[in-house]
Amino acid sequence: MAELQARILTYADSLRSRADISPEKFGEAIGFTLLPVQGNSIKTRARNLGVAEGYNYSASYFSVEAPDDYPMHSIIFYQAGKPSVTESPDGVCYWDADKAGRELERLGYSGGEESPFQRGGIRNFWRAGGEGRQTLSTTLLTYASGTNPGATKCVYEVRFGGADQ
Repeated sequence: MAELQARILTYADSLRSRADISPEKFGEAIGFTLLPVQGNSIKTRARNLGVAEGYNYSASYFSVEAPDDYPMHSIIFYQAGKPSVTESPDGVCYWDADKAGRELERLGYSGGEESPFQRGGIRNFWRAGGEGRQTLSTTLLTYASGTNPGATKCVYEVRFGGADQ
């Protein structure tokens, strides 16, 4: 997971403008090839990719038609054959959300306040693009790694996007 996390952060750091976002650049940075989804002209994905720790991840990329919105693309972590960690927390932590957030802040992103979202939480981070009228976003979808009140908040999905201001 450490190598995948480093690749995700390197990709987040590479995003300076809309020109930095494409399915090819996303796949190359993270280490996979996105394939078209049959019957859907705007979506590509890579599924059931594995990391050494026995976890899996998938990636998706949605092209957009609007000139001021950026393609939404994401990486989701999971364990094949097991329920989602948001439905059945079992102590597994794919990526500590506080550590991931600090790394994004180190890269110049700001934000990171957590709000409830789909049986877990969401932390939005953003930074200005190179031309000053662009906002680039990296969003962490989180869950509690256990049921006790002090359970670590962990990341199960990272989303990228942005828009012109």
